[in-house]
Amino acid sequence: MMQADSKRIFVASAHPFIEVDEDRVRRMASAVLCKERRGGGRVNIVLATDADLVDLNSRYRGRDGATDVLSFHMGGDEYPSPEEEQVIGEVYISLDRAQQQAREYKVNLDKEVDRLVIHGMLHLCGYDHENANDARMMKEKEEKLLETTR
Repeated sequence: MMQADSKRIFVASAHPFIEVDEDRVRRMASAVLCKERRGGGRVNIVLATDADLVDLNSRYRGRDGATDVLSFHMGGDEYPSPEEEQVIGEVYISLDRAQQQAREYKVNLDKEVDRLVIHGMLHLCGYDHENANDARMMKEKEEKLLETTR
């Protein structure tokens, strides 16, 4: 099986108050790439605020309001070889929203951030939820990855 190098996953925290384990985020993202058999390239993950995601959602998607995760694919259709440093995408996670959803779903913050990392990474791998069938398939993949990735 192809190995995804966690050194190619860059995590930056832009939230002034909520901290999460950045190594855990990196490992989770790397595991998704590995299980999806995606090779090289860099992924940037930004742990942000609701205000950050409101701005990004408005600016790049033309939608008002906050969201929990946004993914932006930056590469072509093919993932580069492991030696290449091309940025394949960025994932932005609202830690405010993650904290709120963790309370709603009665899970700890780490588990909710894991779910959001997986969700964002699946978008970078080409999955979407624009129709009911795609949404069901993406949700099933997300749940399986949550169960098997630690």
